[in-house]
Amino acid sequence: MKSIVPAPMVVSKRTIEQCRDSIDAPWKRVVRRVVNACSAWLFGLEVGEGFQLGLGTRVPRGSRLGLFGYIGRGFSASGPVCVGDLTMISTEVSIVGNDHGTDDPCVPIRLAFRRQQLVTMIGADVWIGHRAILRSGIRVGRGAVIGAGAVVTKDVPPYAVLGGSPARVLRFRFDDAAQRQCDLDVFGFADA
Repeated sequence: MKSIVPAPMVVSKRTIEQCRDSIDAPWKRVVRRVVNACSAWLFGLEVGEGFQLGLGTRVPRGSRLGLFGYIGRGFSASGPVCVGDLTMISTEVSIVGNDHGTDDPCVPIRLAFRRQQLVTMIGADVWIGHRAILRSGIRVGRGAVIGAGAVVTKDVPPYAVLGGSPARVLRFRFDDAAQRQCDLDVFGFADA
């Protein structure tokens, strides 16, 4: 059966080599490889090399996790997620909701179930802060930062820094020229 979750966003091979050299000691690589293989088998996940899962995480079956990322303790999601390479998701982050319709005046909200599973797409090199809440089915662009406690209900542009409830763009991490340089250096592509 084909996965409904697309492949995670990747970074350049050079960037991954930097991670291999600086993040994981050789003994950690062996332990993480075994833990990730067990997680994949037991929970139906695709877990990339060097990915770290915190205690008490609940990553939904069918999710795909990229290389050298991290999901902190207490993470939960209501539907499958796609997490790009190098993405860090802090503790107690939740991906929730979007599972009840509110548009039909003849159906009570309690009975207006949305049966389709929405995949939440989180790009590469993203940082999501402690206790942030994301609405299921959104897309978070590469290099974005979501502040602690933010409530994100809409797609997030690349390199945006968000905060608040509801979350709003506070600024961008880099100007256009620096974004293009980051796209080239970290992701290995130009004109994204």
